[in-house]
Amino acid sequence: MKRIFTTPALIVAALLGLSACGTPLDVMRNASISTIAPVIDAPTQDWSITAVEIDVPRTLTVSEANSIKPVADIVWRGDPPGDRYDQIETLMTQALGPVLRPREGASTPVVVSLEVTRFHAVTERARYTVGGEHEIEFVLTVRHAETGEILSGPRDVDLTFRAYGGRQAIEAEAQGITQTVRITARLQEWARIEFPTPYFDLLTVAQVQN
Repeated sequence: MKRIFTTPALIVAALLGLSACGTPLDVMRNASISTIAPVIDAPTQDWSITAVEIDVPRTLTVSEANSIKPVADIVWRGDPPGDRYDQIETLMTQALGPVLRPREGASTPVVVSLEVTRFHAVTERARYTVGGEHEIEFVLTVRHAETGEILSGPRDVDLTFRAYGGRQAIEAEAQGITQTVRITARLQEWARIEFPTPYFDLLTVAQVQN
C-alpha cells in the first residue's frame, strides 16, 4: 500500500505566526542529530516538496510474537492490534507532514518517496526488560514533480537508534514519551537535516496521539 500526501501551499505569514513558546519534545537525549548524516547535497535548497509518497509494501513480514526480538521486517506495538502496514504509514505521515513542505522561492518542484524496508520497534517483553533498538529503514527517492526525472536516489536510509528498556521505559512512558513519540521525533530530526529550510527553527514537533 502506498500513501501519498500533498503538501499545502506555503504561507510565510502562517509560519511566522507559530507560537514562539512551542518547545520540541525532548525525546532524542540518547541519539544526537549529529549522528544522522544527510545524504542529499546542496541542490536541495532549490527544491520545493509538492508531495510525499510513503509506501509500506505488503511483502514485508509482520510478527506479533512477544519475544525479545521476533524475526520479521515489521514489529510494532505502538498501536492496538490491527493493520500494522497502515499504522506505520499513518505514523510516518503524521511525523513528516509538518516538516516536508513547499519552499518559498524554490524553482524545482519535487516528489519525495519513502519505501519502508524495515520497521522494527520493540515488543512488550523487550520494552519492559532489556530494551533494544528502533530499526527504522527505508529507501529514499526524490524525483521532479513534473518530468518524473530522478534527482536523487534511490538510496538506503537507516535511522536505527536505541530503544528504552526496563525502568527507563516505564519512567518515559509515565511522561508520555512512548515509542510513537520517540520514533516521530527521530523521523522529524532526519527530515530537517535531509531537507533543510530557511524556517528550520519555526517548525515544531507534530502532535501525536499515544
